[in-house]
This record gives sequence, C-alpha cells and structure tokens, in this order.
Amino acid sequence: MNANVSVEVLTVALALLVLHPSALAQSGTPVPARPPSTAPATGQRTAAEQAALTRGRALMTEFLAVKLDRLWNVFTPDVQGQWGTLNGFTAFRKTGVEQYGRETKLVRERTFMQGGEAVYVRSSIYQKYPDQVWAFVMGFTGDKVTTFGVLLEDERTDDPVALGN
Repeated sequence: MNANVSVEVLTVALALLVLHPSALAQSGTPVPARPPSTAPATGQRTAAEQAALTRGRALMTEFLAVKLDRLWNVFTPDVQGQWGTLNGFTAFRKTGVEQYGRETKLVRERTFMQGGEAVYVRSSIYQKYPDQVWAFVMGFTGDKVTTFGVLLEDERTDDPVALGN
C-alpha cells in the first residue's frame, strides 16, 4: 500500500472518531465502526474485521509492553519506511512511554473496512494525560499491517480555546 492510501485510512479513521463518536460505542461494549454508507443492518463484524480485532489486540498488547519485533515483522515495507528502522520505531515507542506513561483505560475498540483493508482502532487514556484519548490505528491486508498510526482522538478538558483571525 502506498503512503497516500495509508493517509486516506487514517483520515477515514479520524473522521469516524470525530464525526460519529456515538455510533462507535454503545454501553461500553466494543462496537464495529464503518463509514455510514457501508454499514450492514446487522451491525456484526465481518470475518476480516474480527480477524483485525483479534490480531490488533494481540499486537497492541505487545506494542504497549515495548515488545516490537513481531509487529515490525508484519509491517509492509511502506509502513516500515515511515519509521525508518526497528531502532527508530523502538525509540518512538519508548518516547511515548516516557511522555505519556502506561495505558490506564481502554475507552473502546472499533473495526471497519476501507477498501480491502480491515482497520482496527484502539482508543485509550494514558497515565500522564488522563484528559486525552489517543487512537491507535492498525490496518490489515492479508497477514500484513498496511497502516499504522496514532491520532489524538479527544481532549476531555474544559480549557478555553483561543481563536485567532
């Protein structure tokens, strides 16, 4: 997958998170998220989405524990290229642990299909920033991770926002 498709998937994931947050979680139960035009009436995950959920959870468990070899090895060359080297990816993760602390709350998980890619999104709160929800987006095409990214999903503060002209 090229970088443009990766950006497209991240953009769709962010749009789902921002525009349809109430459609993504019900009663604290992980619920699949899909672009509205492709949502089946049953609300059930496809086989590809279920596989993305299972694999995404397993890989995120290792990512959170800074065990990155298996995740790195299932990245496509394009995704690896975004991080440079395994050492660069490891430095990114270690910096995240230092700056944000450990995950303290899983807010929700979602899956959706974007073209032929099954996308898993894990939204969590971290120790040092309890008012922010971060979304980790992992897209799967076959056995490979074809998209990986992190987005600030939500800031849960009452801080005023300054608007400039």
